[in-house]
Amino acid sequence: MNCIFGIDIGGTEIKIGKFHYDKLLLKTSIKTDVSDQGKRILADVFNKIDELSQGDNIVGIGVGVPGPVVKGVVNGCQNLGWGIVEAEAIIKERYPDARVRVLNDANVAAIGEMAAGSAQKYRDFVMVTLGTGIGGGIVINGEVYEGATGAGGEIGHIQILNAKQRRCNCGKFDCFEKYASATGLVTTALELMQGRETKLHDLEVSSKNIFDLAKTGDEVALAAVNQMVDVLAGTLGNIAAALNPEAFVIGGGVSKAGSFLLDKLVAKFREVAFYPVADTEFVLASLGNDAGIYGAAYVARK
Repeated sequence: MNCIFGIDIGGTEIKIGKFHYDKLLLKTSIKTDVSDQGKRILADVFNKIDELSQGDNIVGIGVGVPGPVVKGVVNGCQNLGWGIVEAEAIIKERYPDARVRVLNDANVAAIGEMAAGSAQKYRDFVMVTLGTGIGGGIVINGEVYEGATGAGGEIGHIQILNAKQRRCNCGKFDCFEKYASATGLVTTALELMQGRETKLHDLEVSSKNIFDLAKTGDEVALAAVNQMVDVLAGTLGNIAAALNPEAFVIGGGVSKAGSFLLDKLVAKFREVAFYPVADTEFVLASLGNDAGIYGAAYVARK
């Protein structure tokens, strides 16, 4: 049987889907090994592909990575420890008979949602992936905008403060993702916990636990979520003023918070956004955390 693999490489885990044309046959994940500047990452992916292919004919491999990509070359990826990596060529060398495509992870998530998810009705939208960092996929007139150097949509590195409070993996300070990603939310909660009563003291301080406690009214957890939402709404308001998209599609692991997050985000956005864009639609990625593997598989078979 012919099969296609869709790979979504994240800062903490790598999601892998095996497809027969557009049908997902199975999916799994492995831990992202960022030790030694991420030199084991592609080898780990190859091992898992070989294990899952089970003798099937691999006709396509699509990969999303959390960094700028130009013509299959990763132009630096701090969350993985990568510098310049000719990822497409490396994968093609291992699987010479397969169609290989490597793109930015948020771009492939946007493609996945446009092809098979909640963005099917939009031609102009911004995919926002909230995970270890923040990714963005900009779609204009049905086409992903990658930019001159592959950095189109790298919204996670918009500088939101000039206070040098939180250093980003990119080397700069106070990037968007240091405040509004899962990592940023945890940092905020840890700061707010000091000297205050919260059930977070008894739990692992994770994005999921913070949201779960916020839903119960835990004061510290709720304050952390509200600070995250304030930053999200303000920054997306600025992006909307520049691009005027039909919609923002919210995906990534943090999107599992569902309507609790989305309702807060929409309300704050309506409050702070420039009035001609204040009614921009917001939808959750219907493919959830699988948008990346769907999009990666789609570009590998297109």
